[in-house]
Amino acid sequence: MGLLAFFLVTLFIYYWFPVRVGLKTFLLILIMVSGWLSIFEIVSILEARPWVAAPLLLIIGLIVWKWRRDRNRQEKSV
Repeated sequence: MGLLAFFLVTLFIYYWFPVRVGLKTFLLILIMVSGWLSIFEIVSILEARPWVAAPLLLIIGLIVWKWRRDRNRQEKSV
């Protein structure tokens, strides 16, 4: 879980804080490496506890559904 948290924190810093180009490149490398390793961590968590996948997929599906619904409403209003 620490690797996943590290990935999310570095992603947040990369997008929301103004940092210099050298540091931004370093953060991008850290994001790519920790993001790749976080995929394996998420898969291992889901293999150890398969009952966790259903609520997680439900939340992701709800977010995607609301995002697409809002996008369609904006397109229809224009």
